[in-house]
Amino acid sequence: MKSSPRSQKVGGMLAEILPPLIEKHQTPNQVGLCSVTAVEVSGDLGVADVYVDSLGAPANFVEALQKISPKLEHEVAKMLKLRRKMTLRWKRDTAPLHVKKMEELMKDS
Repeated sequence: MKSSPRSQKVGGMLAEILPPLIEKHQTPNQVGLCSVTAVEVSGDLGVADVYVDSLGAPANFVEALQKISPKLEHEVAKMLKLRRKMTLRWKRDTAPLHVKKMEELMKDS
């Protein structure tokens, strides 16, 4: 996704805003202890890829986030005073899984 300085700034703001909103709309049973690890925003501020990881979450916690996405998009637009709603695309951050796999391989050597 092509980014600009403004989109990077909005991405940083989203990373701070989203965790409390997720906590407000979902219970720990649905998404576990969810953390936003990264946010990439398109240059036109129309789409944001939100990378999340969660402790103690069911395997389909990203689907639970997709269900509440319209509510979160509306609240984000109000908080950031954007002219139009930004589409949030939820993606599971797989980096921690790769780190665990690398650590296991290092132990075996």
